[in-house]
Amino acid sequence: MKDANGSEDWLVLCELASKEKDPKKLLDLITKINQALEEYHHKPRSPLSTNTHYRVGPVISQPVQYDC
Repeated sequence: MKDANGSEDWLVLCELASKEKDPKKLLDLITKINQALEEYHHKPRSPLSTNTHYRVGPVISQPVQYDC
């Protein structure tokens, strides 16, 4: 269960954990989920994938009025 970057697919692991009845297997899945999330949060990301907002259009200081 690896994604393209080699880390565990934590969403799939979470789904498996939600259905697991065996406490030992559940604990193992939770451990894998924690490891996968640690890898996900510590891997380098491109500047565009961060939570930074970028403006695409021009900034308009005053409302534009049109004669129609």
